[in-house]
Amino acid sequence: MSSENITIERWKTQFKETAQQLANELIAEAKTKNTYGEATAYIRKISQQAYGDITDPEDRAGMAVNDAVCSLAVRRLHEEERSLPINKED
Repeated sequence: MSSENITIERWKTQFKETAQQLANELIAEAKTKNTYGEATAYIRKISQQAYGDITDPEDRAGMAVNDAVCSLAVRRLHEEERSLPINKED
């Protein structure tokens, strides 16, 4: 494998790990809420806070990261919620 491919793979891995870490932190914070619905609403509220000057590359990058991390966090939270057992009353 060429050194360029190794470098590209390293960046790919680093971006993925960073997004996962940020999503995990956001989920942990969201889980301080009482229900999955409230946790999801909290993450969506954080997502809506991404704002800035779209002509500023740093603001635009921050908005893209916010969107990606919040989307990942909501998806993981919903997957967890969907895997919960059904409470069956006898």
